Amino acid sequence: MSALIGIDWGTTSFRAYLFDQSSEYTEMISSDAGIMQERYPDFEAILHAQIGSWLEHHPATPIIASGMITSRQGWIETPYLACPASLNDLAASLTSHKLQSGHEIHFVAGISQLRPSANIMRGEETQMAGLASVQPMLAVLPGTHSKWIWMDGDSISRFTTFMTGELFQAITKHTILGRLMTDGRDPESFESGVREGFATGSEGGGILSLLFEARAKPILQLMDPDSVGDYISGLLLGTEIREAVALGVQEDTQPVLCGSNQLVQRYQAALLTCGLKPAAAGQDSASSGLWRIAGEAGLI
Repeated sequence: MSALIGIDWGTTSFRAYLFDQSSEYTEMISSDAGIMQERYPDFEAILHAQIGSWLEHHPATPIIASGMITSRQGWIETPYLACPASLNDLAASLTSHKLQSGHEIHFVAGISQLRPSANIMRGEETQMAGLASVQPMLAVLPGTHSKWIWMDGDSISRFTTFMTGELFQAITKHTILGRLMTDGRDPESFESGVREGFATGSEGGGILSLLFEARAKPILQLMDPDSVGDYISGLLLGTEIREAVALGVQEDTQPVLCGSNQLVQRYQAALLTCGLKPAAAGQDSASSGLWRIAGEAGLI
């Protein structure tokens, strides 16, 4: 007997989990049916296209969803909870919506922050609910918009967003720096870029001037074109880590990385180069978070 259907519905991806009476899911569906895949999406039709068989065979099973599906561009816009926000706060603020089929879906709220800087998140709060522990924790979620999230037990106490992934795509695809790039990989140039990015502001030059070296060095035959992409990536990651450390990362902090294996490995290498000792939490904390929020809300 199934106890819960959990949905992690983002900008580009859709993941759904069918849970049994434990916290383990027995089935999982993953597709590219994110909220931006269609210009005028019919979200209820997309939901039935993705998990229609589950809805048919488990008509009484509660449904919970989080991610960009709760944004202004999504299906049902949920309010932002003020940071700090706890697992209990998330559970108490679910927004319910009745489907035409009679099923009820419960949407998780996002989280907003005014100090120390204005910030918002949708989806990451559910991942944090899955990672929450009794000990204070710093979680790092690599991605298009990388998140550094400070946790105090099961509460998100503060967070910062870095546009590292999006900047990398913009710089390498839409500026002159990408003209000399190839698809080659060079771990040594990545490490060199991380070190230079991490030292920005303390050893002369900032990221804006350092980035142009990715143009100058290949032309002056100081760098192979195969190295350019990794060098730029390293510069941006090193700068992200330096800025995050300046916001308050204690020397003995062990950042917990959560994301795709490829990105986690890249961030692990960068953090180690910068003197931090990261740990990896795996890719799928969102499923655990959906289960925990649903449990706290009394849905299961």
